[in-house]
Amino acid sequence: MQLSEKAAYIKGLIEGLELDPTDKQTKIFKLIAEFLAEVADEVKELEQCYDDVCDQVDGISEDLSGVEDLLYDEDFMDDLTYSDSDFEDDLAYEVTCPNCGNITYLSENSLNEGVIKCPECNEIFEFDYSEDELDESEEE
Repeated sequence: MQLSEKAAYIKGLIEGLELDPTDKQTKIFKLIAEFLAEVADEVKELEQCYDDVCDQVDGISEDLSGVEDLLYDEDFMDDLTYSDSDFEDDLAYEVTCPNCGNITYLSENSLNEGVIKCPECNEIFEFDYSEDELDESEEE
C-alpha cells in the first residue's frame, strides 16, 4: 500500500467513527489525517525528483565513461611519438607528414636528426636545413 493510500485509509477510518464534529479530539484527528495526506504527496514529489536526478547522473556517468575511454586509450597514447626525455628543453615542433597529413610533435633534438618516420603511415621524410643555413650566412 502506498503512503497516499494509507493516509486516505486513515482518513476514512476517522470519518467512519462518526465522531462529534465540534469535539476538540475530532478536529485533531482530522488535522492529523490531512497532514498525513500532505506528507504523502510531498514524499511522492520527492521520489519523482529523486528518479529524475538518478537518470541525469546515469547520463553524466555514461558521458564521463566515454571521456575516460578517450583519455586512457592505450592505442591513443601509443600514437604519441615523443617521450619526456625528448622535451628536456621544453621546445616542441609540430610536423605534418607530407604523405598522410598526420601531425607529429617533435623536439629540437629529433628535428636535428634530419630523418623522421611517420608513426601513422611509416613514411620516412627528411628535413633539409641547408637553405636555412645559407640564409643565415647571407644575412651576416
